[in-house]
Amino acid sequence: MVFKEKQSFWSWWMVILIVFLLLSTLNYEWNDIKVGNFNELSVNPGFWIIAVIIIIFSFIKLKTTINSQGITIHFFPFLLKSKFIPWSEVAQVSVKDYNPIYDYGGWGYRIGRKGKAYNTKGSHGLELIFKSGSRLLIGTQKKCELNTIISKVNQEILNKDYE
Repeated sequence: MVFKEKQSFWSWWMVILIVFLLLSTLNYEWNDIKVGNFNELSVNPGFWIIAVIIIIFSFIKLKTTINSQGITIHFFPFLLKSKFIPWSEVAQVSVKDYNPIYDYGGWGYRIGRKGKAYNTKGSHGLELIFKSGSRLLIGTQKKCELNTIISKVNQEILNKDYE
């Protein structure tokens, strides 16, 4: 039993937004562009700010691995080294739908009213309730596949019935 998922913040609407923002930072005259004169094309400081944002977002990755020993999470740059959570520390585990803004205050590395969350997009996640009582939500884009794995974890490792 192995589950692996790699996620990023990029989505189709974000790419369109970034392209629009980049184009809006260019200083040019349409007449020059029409005739192929790009000599007067210049960029303003906003261009460089958007470029830095693109670079930063390109490096953010959430990687989740689940196996019979536990869960490994890597969320660069929020977690600089991988975090391993053994099943012995987990009281309950389930796949759930959630409201990222209401429950956790958005996406990324979040601490909200329902505990900590590592998420990049969407509204599906793996919720861990630890024996200590604390909670952690790990976002997923593979809800169905994760449901299958967590069902096995609950039956074979945590010895609980899974709904």
